Amino acid sequence: MSGITIACLTLMEVTRQNQTFDNKSPFQLIFMYIAPLAVWYLGIKDKKEALKNKLSFIQGITEGFKIALVYGIVSPFIFLLYYLLINPGILQYVKTVYNLTSAPVTMVIGIDMGVQFVASLIFGTFYGVIISFFLKTKS
Repeated sequence: MSGITIACLTLMEVTRQNQTFDNKSPFQLIFMYIAPLAVWYLGIKDKKEALKNKLSFIQGITEGFKIALVYGIVSPFIFLLYYLLINPGILQYVKTVYNLTSAPVTMVIGIDMGVQFVASLIFGTFYGVIISFFLKTKS
């Protein structure tokens, strides 16, 4: 998922849609919603195969949470590097989104990193619940 995030940010830069994170492109829809489903599906499916095709609902959710945790730890640092090295101009947009227009850049980046972490855990676990429901071993 981290690779997909890097690819999305790269695509935003190449296509010059790098002033905001608004959904201007259908590619962003794919990167934001469809790609995570595919990543979580493949991860949970791999866990099921490792368990000899016997996966409980809880095991699937746990695996989804683990994927989310790793992504939640890594993705904020991807955005940190993006903000500091590649596109510092987008920080004005980020400040506006968080209603922190007069806050220092370090505070805005720190808050964004925290939001990235929490959102990754919440949405990653949510994806895990949905996918585990379909991949769990039937009794």
